[in-house]
Amino acid sequence: MRSLGFRQRAHNRYWWHRVPSTDYVPMLYEFLDEDEWSLLQQWFDDTEQRYPSTGEAGVPALSLLLGLISGNGISRIVQLGHYVGYSTLMIGFMARHMNKRRMLYSVDIDPAVSAYARGWVERAGLGAEVHLEIGDSADPDRPKQAAGYLGGAPQLIFIDSSHQYAHTLRELDLWFPALVAGGFLLMHDSSDFARGFDKAGGQGVKQALEEWIGANRVAALNVNGFVGGGRPGDYPYLDGCGLTIIQKSPA
Repeated sequence: MRSLGFRQRAHNRYWWHRVPSTDYVPMLYEFLDEDEWSLLQQWFDDTEQRYPSTGEAGVPALSLLLGLISGNGISRIVQLGHYVGYSTLMIGFMARHMNKRRMLYSVDIDPAVSAYARGWVERAGLGAEVHLEIGDSADPDRPKQAAGYLGGAPQLIFIDSSHQYAHTLRELDLWFPALVAGGFLLMHDSSDFARGFDKAGGQGVKQALEEWIGANRVAALNVNGFVGGGRPGDYPYLDGCGLTIIQKSPA
């Protein structure tokens, strides 16, 4: 039955499905129609063979993200860092179920993985819902380009890109002002554990967030930000990589 078979797969990307309390199909996959689920299964099989580390945000983060989108009719979304396309496909499928067009503007700096992700977006028939760009997500021109595609300022921005301290600061400085009043910025990999994802040798997303939040005096919830190790399932939010949620207050 759909994702239950993932419990038997050894690849680390299926860690959520091996947690003792998750012997069920999450709503994240239940809403997909049969064609969408079949394509997603093919995507899992192909990426597992092609990429040693697929790096997608997992079931906890995507469940929260898609619930926020679908429960509130959010229709202008920016994604920084699509890599091989998991969250891109999932948001695109949600856009189609919500009858929304031009809903997701996504940018990633890697041309090879972007081409791969674009191929799957086309196979899924999501060209009317999703637009992929190649380049630096901290390019000063990006917010204007995104607003042009979406038909207005973004209501939600999901950041899961370089994980580098300095680059994360630039993204926050650039994109938070671009949000509508009351809009949401969600940042993946914001825990102590995820500091190690900074390949530039810095202290990663969490350090950048702490400094930026302090300097800009905004309120934020860093879910599992304190996690430095352990096992999935040690806390109610299962993902030790963390997820920060910031809402932009009206001026």
